[in-house]
Amino acid sequence: MPHLTRFKKMAAGSLLSAVAVISIACTGGNDPTATAVLDVVEPTATAITSTSAGATVVQPTLVVPTPPSVDLPVSNPVADLTQLEIIKAQEQVFIDLFNNTIDSVVKIETRTRTGAGEGSGWIWDVDGHIVTNYHVVDGATQIDVFFFDGRQYDGRVVGFNSDADLAVVKIDLVSGDSVQPSKLGNSSDLSVGQTAIALGNPFGQEFSMTSGLVSALGRLLPSGFGNFSIPSVIQTDAAINPGNSGGPLLDIDGRVIGINTQIRSESGSNSGVGFAVPVDLAKRVVPNLIENGEHVYSFIGITGLVLNNDMRDGLGVGNTQQGAYVTSVSPGTPAQDAGLRADSGSFNATGGPLNARFDGDLILAIDGREVESMDDLIAYLALNTSPGDDIVLTVLRGGQEDLVVVTLTERP
Repeated sequence: MPHLTRFKKMAAGSLLSAVAVISIACTGGNDPTATAVLDVVEPTATAITSTSAGATVVQPTLVVPTPPSVDLPVSNPVADLTQLEIIKAQEQVFIDLFNNTIDSVVKIETRTRTGAGEGSGWIWDVDGHIVTNYHVVDGATQIDVFFFDGRQYDGRVVGFNSDADLAVVKIDLVSGDSVQPSKLGNSSDLSVGQTAIALGNPFGQEFSMTSGLVSALGRLLPSGFGNFSIPSVIQTDAAINPGNSGGPLLDIDGRVIGINTQIRSESGSNSGVGFAVPVDLAKRVVPNLIENGEHVYSFIGITGLVLNNDMRDGLGVGNTQQGAYVTSVSPGTPAQDAGLRADSGSFNATGGPLNARFDGDLILAIDGREVESMDDLIAYLALNTSPGDDIVLTVLRGGQEDLVVVTLTERP
């Protein structure tokens, strides 16, 4: 308690000194004509009574009231900028982004038995591994890799995965050479409306930059090389054209969020709808391509449909119910082994019931994560699981929720 009392006395003395300084500053020192601009709160005296050795002692002490608070103006640097200065600042962000990332981007030229092609790629690591699209190097007998600074290397494919339209090209660096790996973002953290920047070589125009927005997320896109589709594809309106394939799609911080892969167009050129393989999928696939030359996916063995109102009526659920409705279970697959149930009737090509019985399982969640459609299920399997893993499906069966454990195998 003595220490606490000493602290209080020191605080009172310091505050009294501060009040005195304010008083001098406000009254102009010794100038009797100066006018005070602030009210100074006068300290008041009070007394503390204590008893010591049977005697009562009254000790005066000084109590200083808290001065009134003063609202200070808050500076807003952005509000102080002119419109032109704001535009120039935005331009500088893109200029800096280009300068900081272009050394991680390459142009790829290929020769095949039937002709020549070109595309783009980006540096994965300091060992000279380059990520690009499978369709850029498919069938290539010669691969030439060009850097922004003029360097040229021979490249060779060390692994590819056609289901994700991804491939890894390796260049052999000579003594003293170095490369700048790209910074990786997280496609799972994206939101529609974020800035998206595409770097690449459209129509052979080397090391070009375009910008736009992330215009949609979670698309399921056919790879063009089999029965399986690329999950969680990013849609963007940033201009992507032939030659951009394999190049990076960046966020505003210059981090790779996707690999530009396809456009939707009737003319063969940009129409404002481009697609990129999510970088989260590349994070799973590329290390396996470098290490083993291939990547294997987990497999469950079902087909299903997103719910429509006809199906909801048949299942007896509300019109806002979401989920993946199981329409078939392949024999000898993990789904059959786990006892998943498919509708015993049939549906047409667009998902409309023909003679559906509505006695199949409606998948509501996988490992506790909500499932709104088959796209969600496919994406989860590709981005979060491996062959041999156990998953827990929450299903609606006969009007009751149930849990089904499925042990995944390798995709055939």
